[in-house]
Amino acid sequence: MLLVIGLLLSACTLQPDVSQAAPNGRVGSAAPALSGQTLAGDALSVDFRQSKTVLVFWAAWCGPCRQEQPGLNALAAKYADKGIRFVGVDMLDHDRALARAFVAEFKVTYPSLYDDAGSLAAAYQIDSPPSFVFVDQRGVVVNRYPGETSQAHLENLVQTLATSSAAANGSP
Repeated sequence: MLLVIGLLLSACTLQPDVSQAAPNGRVGSAAPALSGQTLAGDALSVDFRQSKTVLVFWAAWCGPCRQEQPGLNALAAKYADKGIRFVGVDMLDHDRALARAFVAEFKVTYPSLYDDAGSLAAAYQIDSPPSFVFVDQRGVVVNRYPGETSQAHLENLVQTLATSSAAANGSP
């Protein structure tokens, strides 16, 4: 019995140090670098230390993304003055014109990176849209939600990010 307890305790020391781990988009890890071209073709590099960030992984062909977008627009507007920014990642739309049409149709106000190859989504271990990743001002992923959800649930997730204290998230 003591041998089993000893082995279990020693296994705890084999856990990887999160601060030394490569970014992978998992909760508790550093958010992978996020940069590329927007749908308009402009360069965008997201600095997570500027503000708390909600990453919205979407696609123009995604039915749930279309249903959720009006609510996302409302949340982005509501939380903009609370230090929360939204950044979209348009994943796997192989026609940029379709993605631009989505943004125009739904009057999306926040920027979206164009990820036609899926490399940004892969860095965050996102399999399909819609998916959401919440990043604090330390650049650490604090929550994730894969798949379709209600606006009320999304607002709860955004509210949790918004109300996290500066002391709790390490920001000045």
